[in-house]
Amino acid sequence: MNKSVSFGISRGYRVISKQQRATSLCILKNHKSAVVVGSYVDIAPSHQGEPSVESTSHSSSSPPTKDLPKLDFDNVRTAFNHCSFSELIRSNLVFRTCKIQPLVKHSRSLVSASYAVLGQNITNFFLKKTFFGHFCGGEGDKELQVEIARLKKANVGAILDYAAEADVEEEHVVPGGGNVMQDHISARFYRYEDEAHCDENAKITLKAIASAAEQGPGGFAAVKLTSLTKPEFLEHVSSVLVETKKLFSAMASPDLTGKKSDEDRFVTFENFKSGIESSGLNLDNICVEKLFKMVDKNGDGQIDYYEWTSHVDPITLSMGSLSTFRRTASLNQESIQRMENMVGRLESLAEAANEKGVHLLIDAEQTYMQPAIDHMVVNLQRKYNKKSAVIYNTFQCYLKDSSSRARLDLARAKNENWIFACKLVRGAYMIQERARSKVYGYRDPIHETIEDTHDNYNSLAMLLLSKNHRCQFMVASHNPESAMLVANAMDEMNIPRVGGGVSFGQLLGMCDRITYNLSLAGYESFKYVPYGPVKEVLPYLIRRAEENGGLIGGAADLEISVVNEEIRRRVLLQA
Repeated sequence: MNKSVSFGISRGYRVISKQQRATSLCILKNHKSAVVVGSYVDIAPSHQGEPSVESTSHSSSSPPTKDLPKLDFDNVRTAFNHCSFSELIRSNLVFRTCKIQPLVKHSRSLVSASYAVLGQNITNFFLKKTFFGHFCGGEGDKELQVEIARLKKANVGAILDYAAEADVEEEHVVPGGGNVMQDHISARFYRYEDEAHCDENAKITLKAIASAAEQGPGGFAAVKLTSLTKPEFLEHVSSVLVETKKLFSAMASPDLTGKKSDEDRFVTFENFKSGIESSGLNLDNICVEKLFKMVDKNGDGQIDYYEWTSHVDPITLSMGSLSTFRRTASLNQESIQRMENMVGRLESLAEAANEKGVHLLIDAEQTYMQPAIDHMVVNLQRKYNKKSAVIYNTFQCYLKDSSSRARLDLARAKNENWIFACKLVRGAYMIQERARSKVYGYRDPIHETIEDTHDNYNSLAMLLLSKNHRCQFMVASHNPESAMLVANAMDEMNIPRVGGGVSFGQLLGMCDRITYNLSLAGYESFKYVPYGPVKEVLPYLIRRAEENGGLIGGAADLEISVVNEEIRRRVLLQA
């Protein structure tokens, strides 16, 4: 590995203002490959001569940009061209209901009462005509294929996810997180039952992969690791990996600036020797030197974070003799068996996705499980992303460490010659993460302001665009400014709208003005399509109501406004 790699862009920077960053494309006029990264402009060299994975040289038969419609998120007619008038009325009613906060707040108990009093058939019928029909693709394969075909007619793909979850009324004890009610979590929580149940979840995801393959090449399916193993196990694996990072930090050369991340630091032989001596372990110089050389893979006399973490066994998490210095032990035999079970399930999904030409999205989860998820995903990417982007990780950009983690994986991909692939989201566990950080007394992992999250999201997207020759990513966002920024940057950087390695995704039933206008303008657009039995998908539906009604995000007003605009347009045309 070349030690000049800095897990990011490390060439000539010049500072720009926030206003300039928001309209970042204006700086491209001076250099064809200038890219905005955070508060800086990077004048990136040509990709020629830089080693890259063969299949990342994107080609496309899409028409020239000048022949495509201009991207306009205010084009309401395009946004709802796929909707019947009755579906527009339903949308209006669904989003207006989301604004009735007492109704949303008590939705779980109200739905439970409906099942008890009116029965399952009547309750399910009502839900399928309202919330379920609006936000979900159906209960089974037949209904799902109808939704997929409808999306395909508008050149919109489907990201398939079986959205059945645990009991909506149950108060869960989240691993390491205390008692947390489900309504404090805006993303899915899986309740572990046993290994057989995890096997069944894997089979369901295999069906989603098969359904995605029927869309043609390039379909997507999504999975959460908590559906494939015990959440407490992921927490334990994460704690071992966190201790591995802490050990590196303790041994690395002092950071006199106080600004360097672990990814930018090194362990010299003297640091290494001193760390072993201070631990009280009595090793002679020959043993210390031999141990150092085992980790210093390129033999340049210093160990960087990439080499350090690469020394971790993917199954046992052992670091050999260095494991002695971690405060958390490597996995015991029972945990190793659980690890092998989980890896086996993941491998079966990855193999199926690879064979069928489907992209497999691994969703992000809580921070105390995310190191384990990252560990699993990177090992899958090493194997399956050699020729094409099969496995996608997910980075939640409201997390302060999301950018450094993405940069580390970019460096791994470059040095190991595989394709980096990810989905960028803003985040789904803010309330729980902040509450947990207060309870346990550690630094809040989330950016202080929404503006910081926006800046981080947009900066990371721009960084990935600058690495387009060896990475692919999905802009999974309901933020029109981020979508427009990336779309315009793609054109300025001559990245093809189709086949260029960049796609866009929004939830079914939300932000149609972004999805369908991106599709009309020739960009690769997708809808996240959850499906499953009505009663089991209820937690997902209730979170959509919370997000749109203001308990979490409050998007209903905008949705009502654009839906009403299209309703008025159609009524006036009929008059």
